[in-house]
Amino acid sequence: MIQVDLPAALAIGQVFALLSQNYLRKEKEYYTSKPLGMLNFYFACGFVPGGLYLISAYPAWEIMYKTGWLDVPFDNPPVAYFTVVFVILMVLLGNVGYIFAHWCYRTAKDRIVPWTTALALFLTFLPFMVDWGVWMKIGTYNEVSQGGGYSFWEPPFFYGWLIIISWLVITTVAAGFWFKKKVDKY
Repeated sequence: MIQVDLPAALAIGQVFALLSQNYLRKEKEYYTSKPLGMLNFYFACGFVPGGLYLISAYPAWEIMYKTGWLDVPFDNPPVAYFTVVFVILMVLLGNVGYIFAHWCYRTAKDRIVPWTTALALFLTFLPFMVDWGVWMKIGTYNEVSQGGGYSFWEPPFFYGWLIIISWLVITTVAAGFWFKKKVDKY
């Protein structure tokens, strides 16, 4: 969900910075540090595919049924532009989170990072609390807004979601281990 994916990208950048804080305290280059390459590799191959799959396959669900204009992508260039901007924002926010934490570590503002990470994580889960249960229905905007649609747990949605979330968890844990174990060796 867009409302979830964007703050989650920021939070992931911050979490990976927390995991590599010893390195970041010494690294002088904010925009060309070696871990940024792995961060962007993770976003390109781990995080973004999930958002891209869900916005392509289930656009109304991905925006929590706030509008129906994404449901008709054929011959509708704004939908394509929106998807491109969404992907760019995910990568950009992940980098902003990481670089901001790097700046905090370099300027002895270490105590800010856990708070901004917690805030980003809170913003990630806030849409679930505000629109409680909206993600449990799958369908087009018109179907769900008229009381229709099908359950989150039914195929094909649930199987696709399970595969993409499994991929996200595996790649996030692997990247997290890399940031914790390998970054200090640079």
